[in-house]
Amino acid sequence: MHRLAWVILLLAAAYALALWQPVRAWYSDVDKLAHGLVFAGVYAALAWALRWKPWTLATLALVLGAAVEVHQYFLPGFSASLKDWLADAVGIALACGAHLAWVLWRAPGDAESPDGLLPLAQFQQAVAALPLVSVDWVLTNPAGELLVGQRLNAPARGAWFTPGGRIRKGEPLAAALRRVAAEELGLADERAGALAQRGEPMGAWDHFYPDAAFSPTVPTHYVNLPYAARLSEAEVNALNLPVGEQHGHWQWLPLAQAADTVHEHVKPYVAWLQARAPGAAPVSPYLVHAT
Repeated sequence: MHRLAWVILLLAAAYALALWQPVRAWYSDVDKLAHGLVFAGVYAALAWALRWKPWTLATLALVLGAAVEVHQYFLPGFSASLKDWLADAVGIALACGAHLAWVLWRAPGDAESPDGLLPLAQFQQAVAALPLVSVDWVLTNPAGELLVGQRLNAPARGAWFTPGGRIRKGEPLAAALRRVAAEELGLADERAGALAQRGEPMGAWDHFYPDAAFSPTVPTHYVNLPYAARLSEAEVNALNLPVGEQHGHWQWLPLAQAADTVHEHVKPYVAWLQARAPGAAPVSPYLVHAT
């Protein structure tokens, strides 16, 4: 969210500057070129702040360009211009194309990734043929509320889910717990490592989905290894929960409310936490579950 706040401030300042008469006079001879360059920059700033998919970013940038023209229609001495908006669209298209080329360059289909991520083509084949192994962090705050994020990507797009991620090729379980804590929760390496050391294993759970991140028709099977931890107030304050790439929103839910709000695959985790409440009978952490 910090990045998005900076981008909003930057765009607001740039727009106000563009409306200033001396600046308008300076770029009036190259107005359409200026529109294209500015909105290429708008796209780049949004990509840096939100990390959304390129076509989603392009749509948002086009909407902002249209909003600018509508706003200028109501300003004295200004007018809305379809040509200006088309110039915006050209700049956005060029920036989006460059973004797509960069994404493809970073993830070639036939090269081994040094960080343990499979090349995209191999990953698609793996999802279609094999189960994936993942870890989740089932975190509660001092009030006993559960941390969940609203997923932006398939599978389970739009659902409230505990933060987690796949275990990568060649990655030990302890390292995966530490990495996921750092990436999904925004924790510094030292805090992520400390959390990984004290997380309580909850067992192994099967998660079956009808779709995949790259296809609405390819089913996905995860074997999920959730780890529970109750955070202190200081640990809660240390979270820097990222928004825009995997999750659109985050919230802390009381367990009674979480049971009616979260994805079906998270409801057993809620029940597991409720079974650990004072007075409840102990539950073995070494059970294997199908959900």
